[in-house]
Amino acid sequence: MATPDVYQRAMVDVLTPQLKGLVHMHFTVHQFGLTGCTREDAFAGLGVVPLYEMECHPVFTTDTELGTYNHRQSIAKWKGEYWLAWDNCRAHEEYPGQRTFISHSRDAVEWSDRILIADGDERSGKFRDLEGLYPKGDTLYAFITEKWDLAHAGAPSASAEIPARHDIWATTDGTTWELVKEDYADVRWMLESPRLTAAGRLMTPATDRQGRPGVLLWPGNDPLQEPKLVLQPWRGREDTYYEGYDWGLFSYGEAAWYTDDDDRIWMFLRDESASTYLGVSLSEDGGETWTEIMRTNFPDCMSRVAGGRLPDGRFFLVGNSTRVYMDRNFLAISLSDDGAKFNKMIQLIKEPTRQRFEGHLKVHGHQYPSYLIDGNRLLIAYSVN
Repeated sequence: MATPDVYQRAMVDVLTPQLKGLVHMHFTVHQFGLTGCTREDAFAGLGVVPLYEMECHPVFTTDTELGTYNHRQSIAKWKGEYWLAWDNCRAHEEYPGQRTFISHSRDAVEWSDRILIADGDERSGKFRDLEGLYPKGDTLYAFITEKWDLAHAGAPSASAEIPARHDIWATTDGTTWELVKEDYADVRWMLESPRLTAAGRLMTPATDRQGRPGVLLWPGNDPLQEPKLVLQPWRGREDTYYEGYDWGLFSYGEAAWYTDDDDRIWMFLRDESASTYLGVSLSEDGGETWTEIMRTNFPDCMSRVAGGRLPDGRFFLVGNSTRVYMDRNFLAISLSDDGAKFNKMIQLIKEPTRQRFEGHLKVHGHQYPSYLIDGNRLLIAYSVN
């Protein structure tokens, strides 16, 4: 006799009733439009997310000669200037030859020509993934993964025994970059800039070699010290995901975090299970231990999300905050007074965009935000495919 296969999963409500209703109606109106279903009032005023367009300035505009894949950016302020780094490849994501560039600006409006940090090599199959930036004193650090794609290499390298190595590069003048530490962490993914916890320790989301989510936690603020990997409890497994219950899929290390007034860290994680919701894990001891990853009702199309705290005390998340799967044209900032309940969402860019140049694993939209708070300004770096 068959019996219901019932299971329980913890969830966290992070939206006020008003924002919950707006998110629901925004998604509903969109889906009605896809089906061709109409109403006499044309859904007037329903599900409309307020628009407050950002002031936008291009950092780098490409063409076929300069490489048409430009993505996974990170922004920092160092020596009185803004610095923005990104990955660049001839056409596709994570193909041989992908390299990491950086540009700088005094006013975040006019930007320098791009400067090479770490090169790839199409022939051998080597490519680079930018993980993040961290300024400390007279040094700007760049965290970069070295990987190998032997399947698409012109002449595969016989020395590529390690599938991914996580390195730290550094500069004291912004132009000349040096590899200062090889293999600083034994992880699969680390794709966010390390930031300081309230206790003054560097921390960043990561996943281990088996795709289990966690954080890298340093002893202090020196990135050249050895970080430890702290896993976040998660009952799922990437390799057997469809054989068990739906615990979400958090294997890419893309997450945003902030600390509330009770010294509780909230880490919101991208869910690869196509749930269109973020996961969340909490820590009350500075990142040493974490709760089980729980599903929230915060919408996410399945993209990178960024978050922190504004100078006025409010908390924020920036991302493609919609339940429309893979719709990265909708870029929004959401605000919370206490870090536990978000009460406002604002769309940041009105006009959708489409790819000018096709390439593997590219998606239409304004995506992968990285942010910098400078005085009373919030600078958001993003890529446009």
